[in-house]
Amino acid sequence: MVRVNIAIPMTSSSTEPSLSRRRYGGVLPEERQRQRRIKLIEGATEVFGTKGFHASTVREVCVAAHLTERYFYESFKTLSELFIAVYVEMRQQLMDRTLKVFTHADQQPLELVESSLRVFLEFIKEDPRRGQVMLVDALGINSEVARISGDTARDYGHLVRARLMSMVSPKAAQDIDMGLLADGMVGLNILLAARWMQDGFKTPLDKVVRTNTLPYLGLLAVLGDSAKP
Repeated sequence: MVRVNIAIPMTSSSTEPSLSRRRYGGVLPEERQRQRRIKLIEGATEVFGTKGFHASTVREVCVAAHLTERYFYESFKTLSELFIAVYVEMRQQLMDRTLKVFTHADQQPLELVESSLRVFLEFIKEDPRRGQVMLVDALGINSEVARISGDTARDYGHLVRARLMSMVSPKAAQDIDMGLLADGMVGLNILLAARWMQDGFKTPLDKVVRTNTLPYLGLLAVLGDSAKP
């Protein structure tokens, strides 16, 4: 008897992952890419935060992230695109901390301003790399970064405006552009924080907080409800 072996073509099951989605160490490709992206952001935080964006290279970021340059271009087209990812991550961390302050409804408007300023200053002092990214480099990279940085300042301006409206008498508020005033206050707070960082945080935190709060105290004294004739 002649035995004939008929080869039956094997078709992949619809439930079996394709080669492009095959797990490696139990992790899908999308998750591995996400993890590499996180590493790149962490590496860039170190490089940008210590050297400054303009003195940094893709190679240095990849070395800090323990990845090859191939994986850089898997997630980012340019170094400035990675900078935006780093900035957005820091911005979200700061906003989360700031919003926690505003959950304390028992605080008076001026107390809320002081508490939020303290959160901002502590955030920068806790990790000076954040100050380099958010207060220095974000102002001079390109128009896209400038737009995102401006949006961040406006977001904080809206929070400050709400506090100012509760501090200033209704009559005085009619004669003042409160949005413009709030943006100016935020700009002043950013400038003072940047100067404090550049001086190596020599001035005690409490003193810097009081200094940042002084313009609000002056505003309250001149335009607050108690100042009405």
